Amino acid sequence: MRKPPPSMLEQAASNFISSRRGRPAARPQPSIARAVERVMKPLARRFGVGVEQLREHWSEIVGERLSKWSEPETIQRSGGINTLVIRARGAAGAILQAESRRILERVRTFAGDRAPTRIRVIQGQARHAAPTVPPAAQASVKPMNSSSQVSEGVEQTPEARLLSALNRFGKSVKAREGS
Repeated sequence: MRKPPPSMLEQAASNFISSRRGRPAARPQPSIARAVERVMKPLARRFGVGVEQLREHWSEIVGERLSKWSEPETIQRSGGINTLVIRARGAAGAILQAESRRILERVRTFAGDRAPTRIRVIQGQARHAAPTVPPAAQASVKPMNSSSQVSEGVEQTPEARLLSALNRFGKSVKAREGS
C-alpha cells in the first residue's frame, strides 16, 4: 500500500524541525597512533632507532648478565658519527668496553644502517638497580668473629682468607708501632 501524502500540518512540523535542527554529531577523533606513526616512520628512517628501542631490547643485545648492570643512556650524533652512551655500574663498564665490537655488531643488526659506530661507557648507577642478595642467602653466610677460627695457610672460604689477611695486617701495624 502506498502511503498518503503528508498533510499540511505534518509538512509545517517537518519544516519547523529541520530549520531548528542542531549541528550533526561530532565525528570521533582520528587515532593518535596513526598520526604519530606518520610522523615517526620517516624520522626513524632518517635518524635510526632511538634509545627507548635499544632499552627495550637491551638484554638481547648485551646479554642477560650485563643488562642487569648497564643500560643505554643516549645516542650522541655529531659530524656523522653516532656514539652510543652506556651507563654501567662497577666492573660492568670495563666488560662492556672490552665487548664493544660485539655489542656494536648486535646494535647494527637491530638498528640497521643508522646504528651507532662508537660506544662510550659512563661509570655510575644504572636506572634499574642490580640484583641484591636475598635475605635467605645472607642468613646462610656466617660471620667469622675471631682469629681462632682461622688457621694460617689453610683458609678455604673467601671470608676466612679475608679475615686472615686482616689479622696479618693488624699484626704488622702493631709491630711497626712497637718499634
